[in-house]
Amino acid sequence: MVTKRTVRAIAGAVIATAVAAVFTTPISTAAAAGRTTATDARPAAGSVLDDLEPRPDLAGVRVKAPNKSEVYVIDPEGYRRWIPSPSTYESLFRNWSDIHSDLNTSQIPERSKLDSDAFLAKSPSGNQVYLVSNGQKRWIVSPAAFDKYWFAWNKIREVPATALDNVPTGPEWR
Repeated sequence: MVTKRTVRAIAGAVIATAVAAVFTTPISTAAAAGRTTATDARPAAGSVLDDLEPRPDLAGVRVKAPNKSEVYVIDPEGYRRWIPSPSTYESLFRNWSDIHSDLNTSQIPERSKLDSDAFLAKSPSGNQVYLVSNGQKRWIVSPAAFDKYWFAWNKIREVPATALDNVPTGPEWR
């Protein structure tokens, strides 16, 4: 069953892509603030993050700084992505266990946060599962990768293939 939230999230992803194609700026707000975006491969030259190396060895780990409420997931490339709210977290992950608070999260470079409407999706006729966030669908390449990120199997939404096909494809989650 497709919910209004699913339709809004897909429509938002399609609209964001269309807007991005029409309007381009020489420097993004995120880059100006010294932060990278979902499509940046590396931090901008001269940024505070230049000295930080991505940590692909931590891909799949959910982290938070001690005494801080912000929870991050380390993406396949080794960048931390902020999970902006408990409801976003609960729409993606199995539970709140095994969040590491013993790592120095400020030493892991950051990319754009997950959208507050991020969700897991698949078409009714297919078996590929995607993380839909930041105007993209990113294929979660295997059940092992799905489990590595602690995604929740029971949170996958079925989305019409035509709607899912209209969401741009981003890098895979391995």
